[in-house]
Amino acid sequence: MSYKKYGNSELFDDKSTIDVRFEGEEVLLIKQKKWTTKELEDQVANLHYSGENLPKDHAVEKARLPPFALSFYKFVFFKSRLPDETELWNYYLKQHFTPVDGDCVQVYIRGTAKTFVADSVKARMLRSYPSLVRDFHFYVLCLTSDRFERVRYSLHQDYFDGIDLSVVYAGVEFQVSILLNSPRAQMYKSQKYKRHEERPQNEVIMLFDLSRSFHERGKIKLFSERNVQELIEELKLRVAT
Repeated sequence: MSYKKYGNSELFDDKSTIDVRFEGEEVLLIKQKKWTTKELEDQVANLHYSGENLPKDHAVEKARLPPFALSFYKFVFFKSRLPDETELWNYYLKQHFTPVDGDCVQVYIRGTAKTFVADSVKARMLRSYPSLVRDFHFYVLCLTSDRFERVRYSLHQDYFDGIDLSVVYAGVEFQVSILLNSPRAQMYKSQKYKRHEERPQNEVIMLFDLSRSFHERGKIKLFSERNVQELIEELKLRVAT
């Protein structure tokens, strides 16, 4: 199958597929999707969230579970919308777990079968859910701001390096980590900046205070254009030095 111009998805039946590519041991499906902040904010306004004040199970909290972000971003990729909490939970379960004895689920961690109470795993996922929604919305905020030459998200960088975004500003690429402003986040930022050998080049760690500036739609607080401006002001300082 051939097409005249890269990105002309109208030549494919589903109107969104740009390319299916095989390169060595890699298979890539490239889709086209134009995101808008209004689209996401309208979705967030209708999201139900039940993850507040849920008990913590020590065994689940310390376990190295499959990343929730993997299921979240795969859902967004294939469905071109945000999952609600029930959809994300069902998608996560189906991808990684096997039901055991009604109330428990089993997952293989580093080749060893581990069994956990399903509600405890769900509670941990629900605590991560607002952050996943918030971070993706911030990506779209930056993407649609027209203030950057390029905005990119990589799940691999996010999971292994703690990098939420890669942006190009004034010809310089920066790796951006976004944290909610808290004593724990401030300690993390201070410790990471002391470990120079572990830091990616041009890393920027932003502490955003949601109690001061946030965009509220529904029960999940979102970052705002003010936070994008805070990031730009920090990048201006980096470029000038």
